[in-house]
Amino acid sequence: METNNSSIFSLVWALMPLSTDELEQIPLNHRIRPYLIFEINDEFYGFPCTSNINSKKNRYSNGQAILSYSEYEEKTLVKLEKVFIIPEEYYRGYFKPVNLNDENEIIKKIQANFQFSNYPQEVINFFESRPVKITCSDMIIRDNQLYSVVGMIYRQLVLVPIYKYPINNTVECSTDGLMYYADVDNTVILPNDNTFKYCTKLNDLQFGKNNKSRKDIRKLMNHYFILPRIKCDCSYNRFNELNPGMIIDYINNDMPYKMIILTKNDSEFGVITGDANDFYSNFNYMTLPINENITFEVTGVLSSDRLNQLREKFLSKEYMLKLKQNNKK
Repeated sequence: METNNSSIFSLVWALMPLSTDELEQIPLNHRIRPYLIFEINDEFYGFPCTSNINSKKNRYSNGQAILSYSEYEEKTLVKLEKVFIIPEEYYRGYFKPVNLNDENEIIKKIQANFQFSNYPQEVINFFESRPVKITCSDMIIRDNQLYSVVGMIYRQLVLVPIYKYPINNTVECSTDGLMYYADVDNTVILPNDNTFKYCTKLNDLQFGKNNKSRKDIRKLMNHYFILPRIKCDCSYNRFNELNPGMIIDYINNDMPYKMIILTKNDSEFGVITGDANDFYSNFNYMTLPINENITFEVTGVLSSDRLNQLREKFLSKEYMLKLKQNNKK
């Protein structure tokens, strides 16, 4: 008999996969927790789960998935940043099945995490070739072009091109603390043939709600078309054309770095800069003349909320005092 449950994933209760010494440091009633498990060559792997679905520890939508089967049931958040080997003898009980819609969303997120995670190679091999279903609100990439799925017609996707920085006559959309820019004048219809690579979900439909109502879909399709158009005649190919919030990549002594513009006036920028793979919170603040000669590429724009968070940290009196003291040493 056909089932709507996943043949890959299950939710189980299991003892945390730690050494005896490590387990002894954890309260007895916290040593068993839910895991989303799957099997590869007789080895069981698991992603840890929690009922704290409002956790702010991971602000990236691909780092977690929310499972829920009814509006009355307690939701489960699956943390997809790390995967653990779960010995079979650590199992303490079956939790609940995972439905096929959730399976599809989880696999998409796992595939999107490949380049950023430390998944074992066998996990990457297991998931990388699995077909996934692209749905409304997905951001996808094909032939190096980003798109947002704004509708579906039979087996075709209705798409709008998405750009990482402002382009004339685009509208703003956002996810994961970044702004994106949708070219709503260039709607594209392409077959839903699994030749797209999933990237993330946009806006307030990025978590849960895999079975979207017609109202949700109408809201999504109309989202881009009711927003004010951006009038942008700037190509951002010169340093003095950049604006606060912009993220740029540049090379210094053959090493890749990132820079974020925090402030701008007539003579200088206030920026933070650091290693291309580091966290923004570890970057260092500095000022640069507005006519600085630097070769760069604009790779994104921070959302207003994220930009304000960084300004509060790096432009605070405490940080500026510390910076001044360090410069005197």
